Amino acid sequence: MPFIAFLVILCCGAGIFWLIAYLLRKRMARVSLALGIIGTLAALFFLSLWGIELSGWQSQGLYKQLMYGLENEDLRQFINEKEDHYEQSIFMLSLTAGSLNEYAHVYPEQKNRILTEFDWMIQYIMDEDRFPVWKNRRNWGNELFFLTHAAIIIAHYQSVTGLEEYDESWKRICEFIATGITRSKYKHMASRPKDKALRPADNAAALYALKLFDDAHQTDLLSAAAEDWTYYIERELQFEDTKLPCAGFTTTNRCNLSPVGGSLAMLNVYAAGAKLTISKDFWREFRYYYKETFVNVFGWITLIPRGADLPEFCDFSVAPLTCGRYENSLGIYAAALREDWITYYQLNNASLMNDLLHPPNQLWNQPLQEQLYGMITLAARLSAGMKPS
Repeated sequence: MPFIAFLVILCCGAGIFWLIAYLLRKRMARVSLALGIIGTLAALFFLSLWGIELSGWQSQGLYKQLMYGLENEDLRQFINEKEDHYEQSIFMLSLTAGSLNEYAHVYPEQKNRILTEFDWMIQYIMDEDRFPVWKNRRNWGNELFFLTHAAIIIAHYQSVTGLEEYDESWKRICEFIATGITRSKYKHMASRPKDKALRPADNAAALYALKLFDDAHQTDLLSAAAEDWTYYIERELQFEDTKLPCAGFTTTNRCNLSPVGGSLAMLNVYAAGAKLTISKDFWREFRYYYKETFVNVFGWITLIPRGADLPEFCDFSVAPLTCGRYENSLGIYAAALREDWITYYQLNNASLMNDLLHPPNQLWNQPLQEQLYGMITLAARLSAGMKPS
């Protein structure tokens, strides 16, 4: 329960001061009083952080910033025209579609405004001139990244709008993915043309897309693909002495791309979203190797485990994202999906503290490219913030 997790953090952050104050109350009365006051101030501080999250202020603030970016005509033009940023745009829109879908159900008074953005997002992703892959299905076997996130956007679009105009495209994609994973010798499909690495995180996202389709249509495309994918990872892809896979592998190299915090955070998001049985193992190992805390009340996800070397091609491990930028936001989202509320509040407390020092609205003073990248963080955090109850 979120409340119990908050009590644990409160006891760690403030309770230690109260305990020491109690033990010193007779021998060092003034020190005891000072520690009691510090503990009370710490408790009030953590109560305020919890109140920001519990009241919905945090989600409303993130929603406001995310919508500001979506409605910014200059940023829209940048997204529409910059082909070298298509994948970052697609990933941002995929996360945004999920967060706005949930927001529309919690705050129905915002639905009309959200529908306007969904109209733009679906037109963007379904544009055959921008994405010729729609007209050339022979290349679908090397386009898992695009197909997956197109399917996710369609899923959330139809959930919010109730329209089924793209249902046939959604069905074709999901049937192709399910068949492609099960028939593949390596139980993984290629993310993009000319990418030599088969990527477990992208394939976990594909399984999440299948779950969305199954939930909407009462089908069962996920189970066989998930079983084959899980079995292959457990048998072939576990990295060193962990149960985590590498960020990417080839037919001749089972760890072509080393795992890093960002790739594993993404893996955990989609494995948990698809409710895969192996997601429990992923999350346990991920926390053990990549999660750091301060006094057990603030937390963050590290880029690499303590003592490990930074991979030479770190950005390739998290493509199309930037290495070292999204570990915490995707980690918060994964914690919420896993209902690990202690980790959620630890990571969220650190994010709220960062917001105090660097308000999210400062993003709009950045170049358009940075605004696009920053919206990925906003969307992931908003998705996470809609989960606690």
